[in-house]
Amino acid sequence: MEVFILKVIDISAWQENINWQAIKDADIAGVIIKIGEKTHLDDMFITHVNNAVKNNLPYGIYYYAHASRIDEAINEANWVDSQIKTYLNGKNPELGIWYDAEDNSMLKSSNNIAYIIGNFINRLNEFGYNYVGLYSSYNWLTNVIDLNLLADYIPIWTAQYGYHENSFAIENPNRICRLWQYTDCEQISNMQLDCNIYYE
Repeated sequence: MEVFILKVIDISAWQENINWQAIKDADIAGVIIKIGEKTHLDDMFITHVNNAVKNNLPYGIYYYAHASRIDEAINEANWVDSQIKTYLNGKNPELGIWYDAEDNSMLKSSNNIAYIIGNFINRLNEFGYNYVGLYSSYNWLTNVIDLNLLADYIPIWTAQYGYHENSFAIENPNRICRLWQYTDCEQISNMQLDCNIYYE
């Protein structure tokens, strides 16, 4: 099966002044936008979504997780659903909904955080969103999160800098390795941005 490789960026309120023409000139094919954390809408979410649409760039969204209990993860998923219904007319973002699991606050859980991640994703699946995945670092994916507890249909977005290949995808051929964040300092015009390889 042929694999198409695209380059996408991920952005949040930390990136207020995006030169969208420079993004397109750099052959960036899409953008993943932070929707929020701690059930607070990211200050630039609406602006970033509107600009992505205006520039005909497909987009996904990510939520920065803090849940350390299953009920908290479900509450986070409920909040994400309400924001999607409010601001995106309930539509599935083309490049997915991603649960960003990297904050140490999640490690307070008495269970492996895979249960927290799974419940967030399952809850959004129940709402009818058919493209919900996990973002995390290579270290967490290999040493913290017990992937045996997560369904193999869940797409993975790996962060691993300073490598010339996606180690996680190579080591886990049976996982859906959809994205690889290979740098947090891609120079595009006067901007330094997180940049990712998107496999479809």
